[in-house]
Order: sequence, then C-alpha cells, then structure tokens
Amino acid sequence: MKMLTNLLGRSLQISYITFIGIFCLPYLAFAIEPIGTIGKLPPEYHAFLSNETFLRVVPTHIQIVDLHTHAVIDEFGERTDYSDVVLSPTVTHIALLNRAATKPRTTTITIWDVSTREQIMEWQFGSLVRFAAFSPTAPVLAIYFKADIDLWNWQTGEHIATITRDDFPALDAIVFSADGRHLIVVSVRPDIEVWDVEMLRFEGHFDGHIRDKIGKVVISPDGAFIATCDRNSTSVYVWDVGTQRLLWRQASGAGRISSMVFSPDSQRLYIATRTSQLRRSGYNPWVGWADQVRVWDIHAEQQINVFGTEFRGLEAVTLSPNEKIAILYYTDAVVLWDLEKKQSLRVWADFLVMFADIQLSPNGKQVVAMGSSFTSGLIKTWDVASQQLRHLITAPKGEMFGTFAISPDSRKLAVIQDPWVQVRDLRTGKVKTQFPHRVGFTRKIAFSTSGRWIAVGDGWGDICILDLKNPKELQKIQHEETSFYNQYIFSKNDEYLATVGRARDSLHWISVWKRERDTFVFQYKWQVRELDYSWHGTLAFATNTVLTAASQGTIHIWKLLPNRPQPLKTLQGDAPLHVSADTRYLFANRNDKLRIWDWREKTPMDYPSIPASFAVSSDSAVLLSQTDIGQIQIWDGNTFLPSEYCPIVPHGKQLVILGEVKHNQLLQNFPNPFNPETWIPFRLADESRVTIQIYNPIGQLVRRLSPGRLPAGDYASQAQAVYWDGRNQTGEPVSSGVYLYTINAGDFSATRKMLIRK
Repeated sequence: MKMLTNLLGRSLQISYITFIGIFCLPYLAFAIEPIGTIGKLPPEYHAFLSNETFLRVVPTHIQIVDLHTHAVIDEFGERTDYSDVVLSPTVTHIALLNRAATKPRTTTITIWDVSTREQIMEWQFGSLVRFAAFSPTAPVLAIYFKADIDLWNWQTGEHIATITRDDFPALDAIVFSADGRHLIVVSVRPDIEVWDVEMLRFEGHFDGHIRDKIGKVVISPDGAFIATCDRNSTSVYVWDVGTQRLLWRQASGAGRISSMVFSPDSQRLYIATRTSQLRRSGYNPWVGWADQVRVWDIHAEQQINVFGTEFRGLEAVTLSPNEKIAILYYTDAVVLWDLEKKQSLRVWADFLVMFADIQLSPNGKQVVAMGSSFTSGLIKTWDVASQQLRHLITAPKGEMFGTFAISPDSRKLAVIQDPWVQVRDLRTGKVKTQFPHRVGFTRKIAFSTSGRWIAVGDGWGDICILDLKNPKELQKIQHEETSFYNQYIFSKNDEYLATVGRARDSLHWISVWKRERDTFVFQYKWQVRELDYSWHGTLAFATNTVLTAASQGTIHIWKLLPNRPQPLKTLQGDAPLHVSADTRYLFANRNDKLRIWDWREKTPMDYPSIPASFAVSSDSAVLLSQTDIGQIQIWDGNTFLPSEYCPIVPHGKQLVILGEVKHNQLLQNFPNPFNPETWIPFRLADESRVTIQIYNPIGQLVRRLSPGRLPAGDYASQAQAVYWDGRNQTGEPVSSGVYLYTINAGDFSATRKMLIRK
C-alpha cells in the first residue's frame, strides 16, 4: 500500500511537471528585461567647460560630453526624481539638490568637483530647499531654506550665517555679485533686493520693474550688469549693478523669453525666445513656433543679430568661452550652432520629450513619434533593431502636423498637415500622395487593414473615408446623433469600421459601419458607460467580427451580429488594447502594468512587474513601453506568450528551462553601476564563437574577452555570464566612467553601455 502511494505520488508529480512544461513561460527561469532602449536621456540644460567639452544635465545624472563627437566622456552625480542642479559661476563645482518624493520632505545636498567628478561634501536638511547659489570668490553656498537664506561652507559643511527678516517674501531666485560681497535676491512682489553678505544687512533695491513677477535673472561675467525679464511678457531689463540703476528696458521683439545669457566679454546679451507664428487656416487658428535667439548690444541698447533653426520649442542658449559656438536646446533637439558662419554644425535629436504620439510600425521594425501640440512640426523615426534615430521629418515653416498613422505594410505614413492629408514614404519622408479634400485639424487618423482606405475626422464632426486607389473620391459618414469621433478601427478584412464618438448628451457610443463594395454603410450603435476616451487603443478587433473595448478597468467583448452587438464576456484591463497574431491573446494594461488574457478562456497570463505597454507589433514579437524619463523600452513579445512545448525539470524549488533560445540577445551587465567587477549576460540561438569587446567613450579598445565557441543557450546567470574584473588588456584598473561592451557571435552583433563608479 505504501509503495502504491509512492508510485501514485510520483505519477502525479510527473503529470504536474508535464502540465507546467506544456504551458510554461520563459520568465519562470529568469527575470524579464527589455532587450533594448530607444531615445537618449533628454538633456535639461548645458554648460561649457571649455571650447571642446561641455557639461550636460540629464534626468538621472551629469554627463561630460565631447563637443565635436558628442561622445560621453564621463558620468557622475546620481539624481532623484525631484532634483535640481546648481552650477558654480565657472562650472568648477556643482550642487545636487535631491529632494525626497515622500514625507518627510527632506533635501540632500551633495557638492561635486567637476574636474575630478568626485563628491566632496554631503549634508541633509529636514525640509525642502527650493534653490541655491554659489559664491564666485569663496566656498560659500547660499540656500533658500524655509523662509530664510542660509550661508554654508560647502567644503566643511559648516553653517556660516542666516539672512532673515520678519516680512521676507517668497523668493524666485538668488545670485551672488561678482565680488561675492553681495547677494541679489529676486522676490515675487516683484522686487530685486541687495544684501550685504558679510554684514548680513539689507542695502537697497533695484527699482523699475513694472510687471507683476520677475521671470529670470542673470549676471554678466564681469559683474557689471544684471538682466531680468518679466515672467509672462517679452520685456527685458538691463541694470547697472554698481549704481543699482535701470539702464534700459526693451521688448525682446518676440514672444515669451525662455533663456538669457551674457557674452563672455559682458558686452552682448543673448535672448532665447519662443514665438507663436499665427496663420489662419481651416479649423486651426495658429500653427507652430518660429523660435529664435536675438542678440542685443548692452551699450547701444539695440538688437544686432538674430538666428534660429527649423526646430520648435527653444528652451535655452549656451555660449562657448570663445563665443564661436552656441548650443541651442530645443524641446526635441539640440543644435550645435556656428556663430561666425551662422549655420548649424550638428543636430542631436535622439531623445523623446513632449511627444504627443508614439507608434510602432506593424512589422515591429520602426518607431515613429510626433511632437506635442507645441512642437508638432517634427516627426522622428527610429530603427528598432539598431535603436538608432533614422529620420527627421519636418513640416514646412509655419506648419504643423496634426497626427499620423502607419500603413499595415509599414511602408507608408498618413499625416495630417492642416488642412490636408498626405501619404509619405516612411523610409524617406517624401510626400507620395496629397488628397485634395480639406479635412481641417484633427487628432485621429487610421489606415484600413488592407491599406487602401484612410479614416480621418474632418474637424466638423464627420468621418472622411479616403481611397488611395481613387484619391479624388471622398465618402463622409456620420450618425446624426453622434459627433466628436476620436477612435476609428477597421476589422481585419476591412469588412467593418468601428468608431468611438461622443453624442450631444456627452455619452460615449460605439458605432459600426459595414463595407458594401467600396462604400461603408451605417449598421447600428450602442452606448458604453465610462468608455475610455483616449486617442489610442480603446478599440481592437479580436477577429473579423469580434470587437473589444476598454471601459474604466473593464474590457468588453462583443460579437458583431447583422443587427446588433452580442455581449460575449468581460475581462479586467485598460486601454490600449492589442490582439496577438493568432487572435488568441489580448494585450491590455492594468494598474500601469502589462496584462495579457487568453480571451476565449478568460485566463490571465501572470507576469512579474512589467510596465504597461502602449504598442505591439502585428506578430506580437515586439512590445513597447515608456519610462518616466521619456525613453522607450523594447520587449521581446515572444517572452510573454506560452510556447507550444517547453520541457522543464525540477531543481530544488526552482524551475530551469531547457527549451531553445529563439533570438540572440545581449543583456545588461550586472551589477551596473559596478566597482570593480561585473558580469555580462547574453543568449545564443545557435552555436557560435563569442567575443566581447569593451571600449571607452572615444572608441578605444580597453579589453577583449573571448569565452570561445559556445553552444546555443542562455548565458544570463552569474555562473554562465562573461566576467570582467574592470581591468584593461595590460591588467591595470580602468577609471570611472561610461564604457561600451559589444558582443560578436557569428553574424550577430550588439552593443550596450555600462558604468564604473568608484
């Protein structure tokens, strides 16, 4: 009897293992990680260190960059989500103000030596520090803390003194005079006050501001002048610091002032402006930005130069020490500008900031992004395999793009360029077809699954059906009780067109049109309460006649009958919705995490903490998600779906996968950052000879690691990954900084970054 019980137990165990083996997922063996990242870290501002290098502040740290090659020489200074960076006047030191995101709302201040990239001081405050300023002559940091200004020695961490008074108003900025003896304080009254730092006493005002609030304040390198601007106007003020007298006030000649900087010799003032260009066209009263830098002669009180590029959203201008080069920082690009030749030297645009629309091509090979409402004169495309920026498509001057859609064959781009619909070649960006029908400004456009028809709103409540076979033909469809359509989706054989619209009673409705030859005919509509009213992903066809829709945490699934929708089932999840190529799995999101359903069986696929996806390729092989700092993560979609057979064997309490690796992958080294050793993981689909080469930021080979010929398999664990001890070919420890590591395995090659932090 005991033997029978043991045999039965072993039989059940084998059956259990076999059952898991049939339905196992790769994440059981290793943590799922993105296989790539699109978009560089978006810069926040720049400061020149010399005529050859500059400092760049990105959301997570500080970078030292070569001006001409754009190579990152070094990185340092970890930042938090609520962080500010304060530069000393000559950029020899920086202060990082890292604020806690939750209570208690403390602020940690660290001081860094820029030349050595070493931290030299750290101290913490039990409250939020709004801003700070370096003295140009002594190791003194002025900190606006609570209602006072505290003076600290940043070399020793010692508190020096406090500047305070009973009626001290809230402050907007503080800056030291060039001799370090005075502190210029800008308050919200508006007011500019002067305080004696040594005597800790108030000395006077800069009188003359006529607006409500001061927006920015900068001091000239020689300390003779300060320039300020109104927060919400175009007025610029220039003051004499010695006499505290207003020298002149002028309109900038453009729109809102975003940045000001004095020339190195203090004789000119560079003013970056964002200027709205009005153009009446169709339904859109204004289109685009024409942002420029205007140069003013301080003594002549007149504008002497103006320059700019085709990019929009000019945030700042930075000058090289010899005043030959300027860095123009736009919302979507950084331009290196030759001030003498008055031309662009180089454009860096491989980052994503304020993009209103990001889509993945159906074949999963390209990512396309369009700017926000303020920068939508620009479309960028990336290659998924190389993760490199491929094209920049710019609208004509004064124009904007409304939105876009990618054709099912991934070759064409339908773009709204108010008031027209254009079809462009996705590889070149060139216009192939422009429809003659005026549709006005709209935020939604969609290709049919065959690629023949394009559905687009006309800005007046109708839906226009454009036919690529007959560009002159136009069909307008609208149900009399519904308008403001914001979602259009075609079924897989173009048999149906489903839309989401809002009626005059503000309720949301789903409407269905059926194609009869070349015409779409209204069938019926039905109301869905609290339907997700977004521009993307609310609707998805699971099959030719099964429609899904997301509604405030619930996914509804209907069968489209000839005269009504038949409810089939409901699932938990939110938009956007995507269906796998075999129509079995439904990709959705739940609480900002990926949720996948076998929708026919109402079975969820459970995963570790995977970010919510916003795009899925037509074969489900590529998924995209987005980080908090704007980068796009690329995920292997095959990782998330069950394989046909995945045999496993028990190993203690863990499950070890013995299935085949389908794709070559170079994974992120661990730990990262590291000091001094790290492991480089990878996966091989076929037996290959493997070499891993490590380079410094300027492309010089540091170390070659050759594990030899390896069989196909997973080399992601520490026991199997390639080990690097942080030394070069001659056995010397390498210095801190960013390094690149490249794997070569047969025809496969890939590169990633890693950071040594000592």
